[in-house]
Amino acid sequence: MKAFRLTAVAFLLTMCQASFAQYDGDGYYHPEYDSQRPSSRYTSYHSTTYIDDYEAGWCNFYGEYSPLKNHTTAPGADDRTFHTATIGFSYNYVIDNTPITTEIGFEASGSWFSERYNDGSKTNLNFYSGKIPLNLGVRFPVAEGFWIVPYGGINVKWNIYGEERETDIYGNQRTWKIFSGSDMYDSDYNRWQLGYQAGLKFVIGNCVSLGAAWKADITPFCSYWEPETKSEEKERFRGFAFTLGYIF
Repeated sequence: MKAFRLTAVAFLLTMCQASFAQYDGDGYYHPEYDSQRPSSRYTSYHSTTYIDDYEAGWCNFYGEYSPLKNHTTAPGADDRTFHTATIGFSYNYVIDNTPITTEIGFEASGSWFSERYNDGSKTNLNFYSGKIPLNLGVRFPVAEGFWIVPYGGINVKWNIYGEERETDIYGNQRTWKIFSGSDMYDSDYNRWQLGYQAGLKFVIGNCVSLGAAWKADITPFCSYWEPETKSEEKERFRGFAFTLGYIF
């Protein structure tokens, strides 16, 4: 297992190093090394006196926390707040020497919710998922080694496993696998979902990234029949996410 992890890290570093072949080292224009002037590389960066590092693209390894609201369409029902922890890896590619970038990556997340009722009983729900985000962004240099990247895009999420557990006042427990049709006969939890995100990243020192984004589901996480409204109600996640990452 250790050999596999070392091989994977070496492969990712090799791919990133190959994509950064045009990197000057200090971010400034050097006539003895560069065949193009800065303004010809970044036509929209005329006011800058330097070339940003990572001209071809960069990798980003990050952690994310998001207190997402599980919003339901059922009238009068309260939204539930799920705490979600995520680790992710992405590659950002600079399009044709412009400030426009594309980003594709992979994220692994765990989400959990807990609530205690007045009678002393308790319910817990947690699930685990993988996500592939695809974003389009614009890189704005502010100072040497510091830039801002507004971005937006869509994502595809695969809900791998989840369970709901109820504990009564005597400590007795009942557990349901939420993505199992036989366990959740009155609710339909979707394994595959489509969502979107829009946010802002700050890159500091060409190595640290800070970000915040609004994320929301397009397709529902869950749907169920509501007898009071005599209609099918749906639940979707939405809320802000906050990231801290390392760029290389």
